[in-house]
Amino acid sequence: SPDEAARAMEKLCASYWYPIYAYLRRSGHAAHDAEDLTQAFFHRLITEKALDMAQQGSGKLRSWLLGVLKHLLSDHFRHLGTQKRGGGIPHISFDEMAAEERYAHEAPTEGDPEAFFTQVWAQDLLASVRARLREAYEAVGRKDVFDLLLPYLMWDREPPSCRQIAEKIGSSEVATRILIHRLRVKFRTLLKEEVARTVLTPEEIPGELAWLQGVLAK
Repeated sequence: SPDEAARAMEKLCASYWYPIYAYLRRSGHAAHDAEDLTQAFFHRLITEKALDMAQQGSGKLRSWLLGVLKHLLSDHFRHLGTQKRGGGIPHISFDEMAAEERYAHEAPTEGDPEAFFTQVWAQDLLASVRARLREAYEAVGRKDVFDLLLPYLMWDREPPSCRQIAEKIGSSEVATRILIHRLRVKFRTLLKEEVARTVLTPEEIPGELAWLQGVLAK
């Protein structure tokens, strides 16, 4: 229905606007141009029904969205350059100031924009899973425990020793190890659910998980 479609598009925009913005900034576009192009990207998805043209065979959402973005830049950059900034394009909800503030804290390298896009995509995907898991712990009054165990869900650095965490929780090492195991099991379950939303077939999930770990290990 139109209402369901609008909610789905809102979720799509909320989930993936920053990787799009980051790609544009790393490609050399100024902040205000990246904002306009990000708006134009989602405008294309809405008004030209680009999602309806997605292949229903195999593929990954991240690759497809990047392809749509490249096509936008190829087809519309000259046209956008002749428009008044923001003219004729309905506003998509994202915090432009937060976008640039976050980008300002990214590593100041001149790396490949596509590689940067995939890195940001992977980081955001894991962050969304951690956020869902934090909400689950918070719902049962255990947010403080989650925050202490969070380092065990980070792939880019070593967590503290189990003994250190046990002392902070006020529990035994054995009980703490069980907590960590349960946290990781739930995290893997939620991660698979999130990844499943970005591929077209269940068979692609293991490969995407392996890709995700490889990207984050760099």
